[in-house]
Amino acid sequence: MTQNITPEIQDQLNLSALLLKKHYNKADLSSWTGFDLEDPMEVKQAKRLLSLYGIKSGLHLRNSLQRYESGQMVSQKFEKLALEFRMDTTTSFDAKYNAEDNQNTKGIYKMVWKYRFSLKTQKLIGYEMATYIFQMRLGYVLGFLNLDEMLLRLEDANTIIKNTFSSWGEFHRNVCLGDEYVLGITEQNLSTFPGTSTLWEAYQRLHIQHADWFKTWNK
Repeated sequence: MTQNITPEIQDQLNLSALLLKKHYNKADLSSWTGFDLEDPMEVKQAKRLLSLYGIKSGLHLRNSLQRYESGQMVSQKFEKLALEFRMDTTTSFDAKYNAEDNQNTKGIYKMVWKYRFSLKTQKLIGYEMATYIFQMRLGYVLGFLNLDEMLLRLEDANTIIKNTFSSWGEFHRNVCLGDEYVLGITEQNLSTFPGTSTLWEAYQRLHIQHADWFKTWNK
């Protein structure tokens, strides 16, 4: 690396810390990527994580980043369903919910119904932009983009996030809700096998282990 990570850049990288810790608990959050580029096993892990998103090239990565940044991956779908549910009564929503057989879809319905008004403006932008930075860091490990491009994208993503949210708590909650929406589960779901890592659990650990990082919301 030819450029040091300044406090400003670290603050921007921290926007993906929650997702990075969920997917790779050993990640070094104070590095550019969270992975040791000299360790073949860690590089392999980054490659595996990107492959889960169907990303196997720089073109795949840029297409994915564009879709997350534009809201195509989550926010547009969330808002379409929220708009429909804002027209429902409790009775008509219950009818739709009970008529659905797929448990993941039922989880999504429940989540969108609960936040159909409160996330009307923010939608799930926090989750999408955190994923954007997370994927970008993984892409750097594999050489899909260089540091100059990463810095430009990081600054752009930071501007979008900081103009949408007013605190780390508000932002991280949106990231967790986005993950909940994508997985079709709810934060109250206690049926997971003990020890299963959820984003809510990663959120609690992150704020304990790196409390100083998440006090000041720097614009």
